Amino acid sequence: MQIKFVGHMKILRSLAVYLILFLMVLLSLLPLCVHHLFANILAFILHKVVKYRVKVVNLNLTKAFPDLSLEEIQHISKDYYLHIADIFCEVIWSLTRPYSYIKKKGVFTVEGDQQLAEAFEKYGNLMVMLGHSGNWELFIGFPVYCDNANFDYSQVFTAYHPMSSRFSEELFKKMRCFHQVTEENLLPSKNILRQVLSHRDEPRIYFFIADQCSGGKGQVETNFLGLQTKWLAGAEAVAGKVGMPVAYVGIDKIGRSRYVARCEMLTEGPSDCPLGDITTAFTKKLERDIKANKVNWLWSHKRWKNILNYKNINK
Repeated sequence: MQIKFVGHMKILRSLAVYLILFLMVLLSLLPLCVHHLFANILAFILHKVVKYRVKVVNLNLTKAFPDLSLEEIQHISKDYYLHIADIFCEVIWSLTRPYSYIKKKGVFTVEGDQQLAEAFEKYGNLMVMLGHSGNWELFIGFPVYCDNANFDYSQVFTAYHPMSSRFSEELFKKMRCFHQVTEENLLPSKNILRQVLSHRDEPRIYFFIADQCSGGKGQVETNFLGLQTKWLAGAEAVAGKVGMPVAYVGIDKIGRSRYVARCEMLTEGPSDCPLGDITTAFTKKLERDIKANKVNWLWSHKRWKNILNYKNINK
């Protein structure tokens, strides 16, 4: 009976995923300007009605930018919710648009990719570190956005943290794999080292979003936005194991539904770097980009659990 129940739940979950995906596809057929209208409404609901993590956002901003006035913090907070709503609606809009179309329309462009192409050509592999800036979900079309790409989707792999909800996990994978990407290109972060070692002789690029909240359990600690911040050092540890060059990509929002990814090399010799050096270099570039565009980061995460009191505020 238990096996049958589990089987039925799995079928129902898959049906619900496909139903939601079908509705998203229908919505995606609408023009981008309509999605901007949806985003305006969604931002208002998140910020003023549901008040989704408003206190978390305000606390993070206040601690990261203590010199800003309350009015300035509230202004950034308001713009942040529109930014998050834009990301959500842009992802739905992009479902029925090829990445080549997204590039042609100027929604996502890339600068400095020649450096990455040269490193990939020279070493045969590459680790790319990025944060939750810009629209990181659209970043998956990176091989198409690049003018100098010497790699394709079969060679690009993205590390991610599996979700606790099986429903959300299945929906996430279906959305990510709607275009050229396959599930084989999505690697749970806990398996990334094994994957890299197993395929070390194959030409591959690994994308690693390296600013997830570590809950105060990271191996590397830096002063980030004026706060002592702990970071997981998985990306640099993996790169160091196989001598894989490491690059940074910062995604800047230069206008509504206008993103530019700027590429920079961090090191071509990770094996010679003491543990923490690469992560620290990454955090400095990420901090630079956040200060230049304060709205353009995922402020609703409880990133500083080791030093800030999030216990008495809304989830």
